[in-house]
Amino acid sequence: MDKLRFVQFLHPGGEHKPDSGVIKEWNKNTHRRKFLKRLGRYVADGKVQKADILLWGEWEPESKVERIAAPIVRGPHYIYEPYYVVPKSYKGLQNTDPFVFGEQFHYTFCYQSKPTLGHLSPGSVILFGSRNDHVFVLDTVFVVSDRWIDHTKVNHRKVLAGAISQEYEEVTILPVYQEPIAESENCSQACSPASSQQTWRLYFGASYDRPMLDMYSFFPCQPYDAESRGFARPSISLPDIIVDNLSQNVKYTMPPSPHEMKSLWDKVAKQVKDQGLALGVYAEMPQRCTSHPSICPY
Repeated sequence: MDKLRFVQFLHPGGEHKPDSGVIKEWNKNTHRRKFLKRLGRYVADGKVQKADILLWGEWEPESKVERIAAPIVRGPHYIYEPYYVVPKSYKGLQNTDPFVFGEQFHYTFCYQSKPTLGHLSPGSVILFGSRNDHVFVLDTVFVVSDRWIDHTKVNHRKVLAGAISQEYEEVTILPVYQEPIAESENCSQACSPASSQQTWRLYFGASYDRPMLDMYSFFPCQPYDAESRGFARPSISLPDIIVDNLSQNVKYTMPPSPHEMKSLWDKVAKQVKDQGLALGVYAEMPQRCTSHPSICPY
């Protein structure tokens, strides 16, 4: 049975490093975060602004990399401009989950081997973040909308056809279904299907234009500046709701009402803004390339 839940979702928080020069290849190792530059939209002072923005997020395919000369404390060391080259094989390639690019956020697979995450009702809120110096730091707020699709390895092409972008299919769905990623101490069965019979739920995030219970999905961000040294992921504190002693796991809270859920969402949004950041609601889809990165138009 689907239930309304407030979820603290901890995933690996380490920062990616370039493989060589100015390129980061498609990740085959443990999930990590990237400090990303995209054209996007964000909410500031009650208005939606459009600009190049900076955000922390997950993007496991290729990226162009720029080193930050003088990193701040807990801040990024690199700025990544994401793209991807359509692979000949997905063997060993990590997928991107959650996915915050395009007009609607998506989340599926990771930790859904834990039954509760596959049965969230509309209006549930997931805080994706990491433990950093014994505090919980946030990269994505995902509000579950009233739209979702259950899928399996056997039927995913049929049930997801027309519902997702080509980019999302190639970056998130196919890496798992075509060549499941081997277990690792940091991911294990939490992020990879155990069998072709396993059912996974693709959640569509509530958006700024189509909120759920007056809540929408967002990521902390700031407008891009050529002299920017980036920002530290904002710390979130909610006594008895957010815990700081987990490095990777999931914690659930069942708010007594949708009103209380909205109150928790408001508190998270306020803490993000109080730390000098805006609420990002859109990041442009990364470039899809069919040839070597040096030929891709960057």
